[in-house]
Amino acid sequence: MKKDPLHILEKIEKAEVSPFLLTRIQAKLQEEFLDHLSTRKTVVYLTGIALIVVLNVIVLGSKSKPESDTGLVSEMNLAPSNQLYQ
Repeated sequence: MKKDPLHILEKIEKAEVSPFLLTRIQAKLQEEFLDHLSTRKTVVYLTGIALIVVLNVIVLGSKSKPESDTGLVSEMNLAPSNQLYQ
């Protein structure tokens, strides 16, 4: 007569867990999180953002003079009006 293949399940025992397993897992996760947010990366990112902001302020702060545009138009003999038909 064949043995029931599920009879092996009767031999399974409950696994024993180390008492400080959860604490070790939490410590490892916290360590990886702190490594991910290193001080050096943060300084580099903030410096880059500050540089972009400063460059934007410089570019937007410098105003182009409209007189230079009109001088260019008169030198090239361009029509100052936007009329299609004259």
